[in-house]
Amino acid sequence: MAFLKNTWYVAAWSHEVTDQLFRRKILDSEILVYRRENGTPAAVANLCPHRFAPLHLGRIKGDFVECGYHGLQFDGAGNCVHNPHGDHSIPKAAKVRSYPLVERHNILWIWPGDPALADPAAIPDYSYLVDKNHKTIYGGKTVMANYELITDNLMDASHTQYVHMDLLGTDAFTRSKHEVIQEGMTVHSNYLIPGGEVPLAYKPYFDDPNELVDYSVNFRWQAPALVRNSVSLIPIADPEGGIRRTGTHLMTPETDITTHYFFCHTRDFKLDDVLLDERTRMWQQSGLSEQDGPMIEAVQKAMGTATDLNSLKPVLFSIDAAAVRVRRVLAKLIKEESESSKVVPRGSGAAALPIEQ
Repeated sequence: MAFLKNTWYVAAWSHEVTDQLFRRKILDSEILVYRRENGTPAAVANLCPHRFAPLHLGRIKGDFVECGYHGLQFDGAGNCVHNPHGDHSIPKAAKVRSYPLVERHNILWIWPGDPALADPAAIPDYSYLVDKNHKTIYGGKTVMANYELITDNLMDASHTQYVHMDLLGTDAFTRSKHEVIQEGMTVHSNYLIPGGEVPLAYKPYFDDPNELVDYSVNFRWQAPALVRNSVSLIPIADPEGGIRRTGTHLMTPETDITTHYFFCHTRDFKLDDVLLDERTRMWQQSGLSEQDGPMIEAVQKAMGTATDLNSLKPVLFSIDAAAVRVRRVLAKLIKEESESSKVVPRGSGAAALPIEQ
């Protein structure tokens, strides 16, 4: 399967990479991430060029990674800086590949393509994740399915009435209004669900959990697989009240049929409510590990090793409009990249993207 490479992917949440060697397979490549003594992160191929020992079996020595097999040391740029053997000379070929890596907004962003094209200004702005006026609960999981299947799932809110019936089910969804909007290479999938009861997952947030609300869910996709969904539930009797939350869903392919799924939920109310934090974690666990995850993985299993859903000629409905649009945009970007050596870095630019209200 062809991946878009000249773009920024999520390598890890910042808190995942500490003072220990951290490895992760990204786009079929084994990558080692670690922090230098000053805390700045670095990413190199997880393979010593001497006897091809995985470097994660070694250790950190100051700013360098020491191979656990024969003690060669490499810096964050992939250069061998120490050979403990013989006359201590270092062959020119004693290098490992390094990857551009940028830490921003509690995310470690990695560029797997041409390093010369890696523009940090193209990293999307997720500053709301670290805004002191918001509280974010983080999570992550490896899903045994192609990353585009997860995107399909996110851009189609109709599945929530079946897969998440117990958490997000509402009879008002039959009256929902759905629109798909494309702005450049960004795709929006917006739902307005008017005058319905508060779904079970959100009842604890309301003093009167039985009041009627206008419920909106807006998804925004950017290449390669970055999705943000803004949720609001506004009481009909109190347009200034209600709640607003933002879900962040960032997918990084591990292989053709496995995906690192980074997710978090951000709120601007009850910031110090520990019980609410735990409820959010429980919802994340139930929603993904027990509902979405098994369904998406079952779809991949039924597809076998196929990664292109369209090649299987699926029956499509109006609910698939956003997912189809996303697949077309991504296929176009991958095709352009494969046909040109002068690829413009993909991303949203550095303009701030506040949480949608």
